[in-house]
Amino acid sequence: MIVSIHQPNFFPWMGYFDKINKSDKFIFLTSSSRSKSDKYLTRTKIINNNSKLQYLSIPLGIKQIPINQLIMPANDQWKAKFLNIIKESYRDSNYFDEVFNDIKEHLLCEYEYFSDYSISIIKFLISKLNIDTKLYIDTDFNQDFGISNQRNIALCKKVGGDIYLSGNGAKVYNDYKFYRDNSLDLIYQDYIAPTYVQISDEFIPGLSIIDVIFNCGYRATESLLKQ
Repeated sequence: MIVSIHQPNFFPWMGYFDKINKSDKFIFLTSSSRSKSDKYLTRTKIINNNSKLQYLSIPLGIKQIPINQLIMPANDQWKAKFLNIIKESYRDSNYFDEVFNDIKEHLLCEYEYFSDYSISIIKFLISKLNIDTKLYIDTDFNQDFGISNQRNIALCKKVGGDIYLSGNGAKVYNDYKFYRDNSLDLIYQDYIAPTYVQISDEFIPGLSIIDVIFNCGYRATESLLKQ
């Protein structure tokens, strides 16, 4: 039983969904503190209408608190700004009519907490990509799982996993012996992003799932994910 764990990033890239698709069970990690660098948790990147890379960052300040305590901005002007940028950037894309209203609906959704907001978006995209992985949120279990390797092992065991699927970036702190001693196999995602037709002159990897579905549509995006 393969289990993976990840923070609920805002409109993540394809690699995020690849991790979910390769897992039998996936756990949203919301009780960990927000990282000081926070490159991907609350922001995502697209290609704008000038064919330039642009970040869309939710204005949540710099508080280093548990992710599930991050309160959404009181002012929703950023949502209108994001929506306008997305509309102008992808209005000529092949699947604008299929995708835009979905993006609009979920971008404008009202939630008190960031984690609930982002998880709602991810769950919607999972359904559109026909990923049948069983989903959990760490706080659903109402217990303290510790931190780092200890937490990952405890969460895996909680949902009956015997294999932990980790991202390559965690190799620097994963304790292989600790996993082995706890009867868990540790494997890595080793994801290679597929290329597809973008509106830019040169392919830019690592963009938001937004870029993929506007350019490829849901069906072809699913095929890219599962190929």
